[in-house]
Amino acid sequence: SGADIIDRLCTSTGSIQWDFIHGLFENAVFGGRVDNNYDLEVLRAYLHQYFDRDVLGGKGRKKLAGILELPLSVNHKDFVKAITALPETDTPAMFNLPQNIDRSQQRSVAKSVLSQLVLVSRPSLEDEQFDKTRWTKDLSPFLQLWKRLNQGSDLVKLSSDQIPAPGEQDPPLLAFLLLERQMAIKLLQQVHGDLSKISKVIRGTLLLTTDVKQNASALLKHEVPASWCRKWEGPAAPIHWLRSLVSKTLALGGWVERCQSGTLLSSPADLSELFNPAVFLNALRQESARKLNLPINSLEFVSDWGPSSGLSKAACRVTIEGLTIEGALFDGHKLVECSRDSPSNCPISNCSVAWVPAGKGGKKDNLLETPVYYNSLREHQVTSIKIPCPGSTASWKLKSVALILKNQ
Repeated sequence: SGADIIDRLCTSTGSIQWDFIHGLFENAVFGGRVDNNYDLEVLRAYLHQYFDRDVLGGKGRKKLAGILELPLSVNHKDFVKAITALPETDTPAMFNLPQNIDRSQQRSVAKSVLSQLVLVSRPSLEDEQFDKTRWTKDLSPFLQLWKRLNQGSDLVKLSSDQIPAPGEQDPPLLAFLLLERQMAIKLLQQVHGDLSKISKVIRGTLLLTTDVKQNASALLKHEVPASWCRKWEGPAAPIHWLRSLVSKTLALGGWVERCQSGTLLSSPADLSELFNPAVFLNALRQESARKLNLPINSLEFVSDWGPSSGLSKAACRVTIEGLTIEGALFDGHKLVECSRDSPSNCPISNCSVAWVPAGKGGKKDNLLETPVYYNSLREHQVTSIKIPCPGSTASWKLKSVALILKNQ
């Protein structure tokens, strides 16, 4: 359909309406299939790069993808000759991709292979029936890991009255953290109860129920039980899910203590320790609005990467640590190109963020709006942070630069 549209528009009389072509392809042909705003920015950059009068005609033309000069004739042989002259291997630079994109591709292929291996190892419908020997062998690693993770902690024994709940007068940040920890402990206790039931069924001290069978069957398939995922999605692998649940729940205790003592915002914070980091930033926005006595919608989210943050006078400033970057490197001041040997995921310096009155966020030139994702799968976005970049932001958008929270 895209080729038909181009053919129809380019064979009509009059000059080619490039803006019309860009809008048609962005909103109708390709854009309707894109559900990520940052992927839409990439699409828009490619449309402006390829469907450009300086590429397709006239003197002093640009080369397509930086290497191919399109023939001015309509002779088929001229185009075949130009295509034949292209290198056998596509280089990342042809598509404005980072030089280390092969590493990301290899990682993606490795994850796909691992997923296929998990599918192969899944039990058949007959194997899902209760088999004491199989359950003991395949479920023991989960039970033993859970026992080790909870050694020295009494969170699973806390009653509802012993779990602090937010009060009506609590500030937004403290209220969020108390609710977050309350949810985490309840989920921890639910998982503990479910695994305890599986252990008792294996030992023969409890009858097999539908819930126990469903949870055990999911673990046998190396999946997180649906009843757990409904409370928190988390990693796809059960082992990683359990580790992350316990580590985040324990970390939240420290977050609550620092918030109650007034030291939460004075030291760097690792947002990967939270179950809902995006909600934390929204609570920060509410607290900033209260302290500034301004409406929430009159604030803008700003960032600062300097060692001595220019946001020191902000009402509520938090320094984020543990971020990693994909698609580029950061030298402490601006983005720089990756080399072929650069890791696909590199640590980045701490960043200070705050909500300030609109229009008082400082300079806005040469800043790339960079998405922050919960993990390297880029499925769930936490927020976006502006990073200084040299040159045009369009070329950096094509590299799909993104920040990732530190993996737990």
